[in-house]
Order: sequence, then C-alpha cells, then structure tokens
Amino acid sequence: MSTRFRAVAAAAVALALAAALGGLQAADAADSPPPAQYQEMHADCTVNHELSDDPIVFPGVPGASHNHTFIGNPTTNAFSTPDSLVGGASSCEDPLDASGYWFPTLYQNGVPLIPDKPVIYYKSGVKDYRTVQPFPAGFKLLVGDAHNTVPANFTGSWKCPGNAGTDFPASCPNGSSLVVRLQAPSCWDGVHLDSADHKSYMAWPVKGVCPADHPVPLPMLEAKIPYPLANGNTSGLTLASGPAYTFHYDFMNGWNAARQAYLVDYCIHGGRQCNGYGVDTKNP
Repeated sequence: MSTRFRAVAAAAVALALAAALGGLQAADAADSPPPAQYQEMHADCTVNHELSDDPIVFPGVPGASHNHTFIGNPTTNAFSTPDSLVGGASSCEDPLDASGYWFPTLYQNGVPLIPDKPVIYYKSGVKDYRTVQPFPAGFKLLVGDAHNTVPANFTGSWKCPGNAGTDFPASCPNGSSLVVRLQAPSCWDGVHLDSADHKSYMAWPVKGVCPADHPVPLPMLEAKIPYPLANGNTSGLTLASGPAYTFHYDFMNGWNAARQAYLVDYCIHGGRQCNGYGVDTKNP
C-alpha cells in the first residue's frame, strides 16, 4: 500500500464526513433525492483461504464451524476481531478494505469449488440514498441462515442462464457459471455492533425508509458469488452448511474508516456505480 494512497485516504475523511452531514441536511430539505440509476460501491475480492472457523458465531474456537471460504483479509480466523483486521492485508481490489468476508464452501462430489471473482456490493437500501452512513467500527453481521430447512425462507437465489431459484438448478448451459446472490437488511438500531443472533440489530427498510426502532441506514450488502461449472454440470453440489437454501455469509468490518467514509459519500451519496477501486468510469 503506497504512502500516497494512505495520505489521500486520511485527507479525505474530513471532507467525506462534512459532505455526509451536508447530504443529511439536504435530505431534510428536499422531498426526494435526485434521480440516480446507481448508488453503489464494490468489494471485488479473490478467495484466499478455507477454514472450519467462524469468528462471529464461534469466536476463539478454531474448527468449531462447518467449512467456510474466505475473501478479503487473508488472516481471518476464529480469533479475528474487527480491531485485528483493520490495517491488515486484503485480497480485495481496494487495499484499505481489510474486512473479513466468508461463506460456506460449495462442494461438487466432495471437491471444493473455487468462486470466480466474488463481489460484495455496498448499495443504498433506502429511497434517499444520501442518508446512508458508513459501517461503524467494530461492526459484524451474519446474513442468511445456515440452519434453514425451508427453501421458501431463503431470500436469495441460485441462478445460471435459463434457471433461477432457491435450490441448485438441474443443469446449466455449457460454459456458464452458477451464481448465488443474497442481500442483507440495511437499517441499524444505532447502538449494537453485534447480538446473540448476530442479526437483530438490523432490519429491512419499509417502503424505502428505515423503521423507527432501526433508524440508521447503512450500506445494503449484497453478495454475488459465481462458481464456474464444468460443462454446466450441477450434479453432486452441496454446501458445507447443507442444502442450497442454507447459503449465508458473514461480514466483519475491517475498513480504513476514512476510506470507507469517502467511498460511501462519493459512490453512494453521489449516485455512482463505483468499481472495486472506488472509480465510476462512466460518471467521474
């Protein structure tokens, strides 16, 4: 990571926070935000390890979990905390995103499948995208349910061309990838960074507005995990957690605070579609 990159990120925090406050004031003064097709930034990352660890669900207990595939910070393990991740290395395109992201390993006939270019989107889940705030330091989140037994309760999808649903498709076209997507609730209670279920401090927006008991809009995470398939073959697929509808993912915030604040303001408040480097090539 270059000294110049660190300096730019550090210098941006005051501007980003001031702009965020300005955005909130503007939101109060206007009935609706300006039209914007996109309000998002990306964490574009590569896989760096697999472990049967989960520092959110089984903190400090290595090997206690089903197997997970990890992207982002390459040191993430059972003993990781947000504080231990910040300032570390990353397999994401933005070197200041040292967050840990992990999801159950997908097997085909007992062999792990390596995802190709996983993406974690950071979007606005609320109508007024100018009010979205960065994830606070120390934040953790579990999205989905590893113990789900009802396919209809899975809010994500498994998709390849011509097929989409809550279970693995019977087949996919030759040369295609099987893609799983799952969104997270984006309204925070403004107090808790974790809870017993690792979820209850977050809620879904209602008609584009955060409810009164979870009033703070944070970025809406959406995982997009593509798995290349040999000849479109989907036979023998299973997650380490079980059936397709047990897919879930975890996020432990390891962002450089200044960099995240800048990107939330520039990309989400700015109505842009930023890539993994924090650049919107179509709307600079």
